Amino acid sequence: MSDAIQGIPCVKNISDDIYVGGIDKDTHDRHLRQVFHQLHENGLTINLPKCQFRVPTMLFFGHVFSEKGMSPDPRKVEALQNVAPPSNVSEVRSLLSSAAFCSRFIKDFALITRPLRQLTCDGIKWQWTQEEQSSFESLQAALSTKTTLGYFNPKKPTSIFVDGSPVGLGAVLTQKDESTKEVTPLHYASCPLTPTQARYPQIDREALSIYWAIKRFHLFVYGKEFKVITDHKPLVNLFNNPSSKPSARIERWLMELQQYRFTVEYRPGASNPADYASRHPVGDPESHNYEVESEEHISFVTRNAVPRAVTLSEIESGTAKDPALQAVMSAVKSDCWHKAPPGVSLSELSRYEQVKEQLTCTDTVLLKSDRLVVPAALQERIIDIAHEGHLGIVKTKALLREKVWFPCMDKVVETKIKTCLPCQVVTPIYTREPLQMSVLPDNPFDEVSIDFAHVDGETLLLLVDDYSRFPFIEPVSSTSASAVIPKLDQLFATFGTPSVVKSDNGPPFNGEKFAKFAHVLGFRHSKVTPLWPRANGEVERFVKTLKKCIKAAKAEGRNWRKELQVILRNYRTTPHATTAVAPAVLLFKRPVRNKLPQANHVDPVAEIVRERDSSQKSKIKAHADSKTYVKPW
Repeated sequence: MSDAIQGIPCVKNISDDIYVGGIDKDTHDRHLRQVFHQLHENGLTINLPKCQFRVPTMLFFGHVFSEKGMSPDPRKVEALQNVAPPSNVSEVRSLLSSAAFCSRFIKDFALITRPLRQLTCDGIKWQWTQEEQSSFESLQAALSTKTTLGYFNPKKPTSIFVDGSPVGLGAVLTQKDESTKEVTPLHYASCPLTPTQARYPQIDREALSIYWAIKRFHLFVYGKEFKVITDHKPLVNLFNNPSSKPSARIERWLMELQQYRFTVEYRPGASNPADYASRHPVGDPESHNYEVESEEHISFVTRNAVPRAVTLSEIESGTAKDPALQAVMSAVKSDCWHKAPPGVSLSELSRYEQVKEQLTCTDTVLLKSDRLVVPAALQERIIDIAHEGHLGIVKTKALLREKVWFPCMDKVVETKIKTCLPCQVVTPIYTREPLQMSVLPDNPFDEVSIDFAHVDGETLLLLVDDYSRFPFIEPVSSTSASAVIPKLDQLFATFGTPSVVKSDNGPPFNGEKFAKFAHVLGFRHSKVTPLWPRANGEVERFVKTLKKCIKAAKAEGRNWRKELQVILRNYRTTPHATTAVAPAVLLFKRPVRNKLPQANHVDPVAEIVRERDSSQKSKIKAHADSKTYVKPW
């Protein structure tokens, strides 16, 4: 039936009952002829004795429709007026459920039924006193009052009056007749707050009333410009100004409401018709999930704002609580992979069986080669730590592969970074010409490249070792030689003077001061082709990585100056895409610790040094004790 009459204006159906309307007789008749034609085309017939034509009022789906508006079904009202007083809680609920069908037409419905609704609360002893009887009689009397609500007209200006009180939310959908300036109510709505929502700050409750009301009246306002009237003035700037900085909870609601076209206006509470409804709400506070959505958003922000480091003890504790890892450790010891304990599937075991030759276990942890196997409870946190500084997919995976492992790690990392909003916002797309690759230097710090990065009016001096790709960042007051030379001198004094220093043709590198500095320290200054920064590609590429990470930090509202050390920590300890070795390992010839846990590494050279140290100290002690008057304590 719905398919048969689809597309005909002012025509609706409930099952096989069809309503045909129109603003005047000619329009009505035109719509009616269209219905007859569509029914005939679809092979449907109508029972003429059951039909009514050109009636001024009609009963349809429990409501009476007329030219003035909509009112409740008199038969339903009469049944409620003649019902006997309830004798138990179940009958009270049934009465309230039936009366709620007409609540949109009854003024002060919440106040009238409040004593009855309190009887349905858990822990309330049944009693039918004069207060409940008075409420029951007032409800019956209110049902006898004729109330008519207007029809919604898409062409008329629409407004929603909202209000949020400590106990509930209220809203009134209205439309204004431009010719008569009369404001007609179309729908009254109210909703009690949950205990959690009742503890919101007042501005959050008022913002929730806007979010709830728009969602409640979605059918009327979606795709249409409308106004929201509130008595809370601070919300006007928050909702109308895109650059405003609301709280995380209100920001979540603003994101949801971006699909609607509305403006928020302020009017004092005395003139707000939703004020009463918000203080006397009707309905079930658990009938919507607005609280769940907003609180989940707040919880997510809290959990993911600053991931803390994972320690080896946490890995041990998580492994002990992970049934899958416990089953894998048992299988490694017994070499029995075809039996799984309760709660663990064979498919989970098969992921580890594929790499069983690389698995070893201690009493507390599972290792894949020399990498820790991370329990499921810590996997997301481990990825968040590796993605600090917002390095790309390749570098994040490479950093994780240095110290940890778990099944499907690469796929999880790719999904995580592809859904990282700051990364998607700031990551640029490049097209490049073929490159002329440089020759790798013979030793660390033999050749270095230098350049500048300018961020928010500040200048950063960047130096990258061309062998290890180990970067340095030094803030400088300007790009003059007098500001740059002391920074380079300090780095060269710590790590040694390089043989070649490569730079562009910037101001500090063309003057006499820098030439004299190169002559005194004995390095060769190599300047790249003018206007061709790719010739200094190693440091230029690091400039782009650095700026991308800084933009991501700013997008998250962090202080990018404090984030520099986080960026350097992860970059220096992440295997480089070209060398497959971390820059810190190539420069210092040893793994460098960061926030990720790692298994203990035994360096054979360290044992030789330890033995040599002990032997020499024994000789020194014996020689010194033989030359002085030594007396034991």
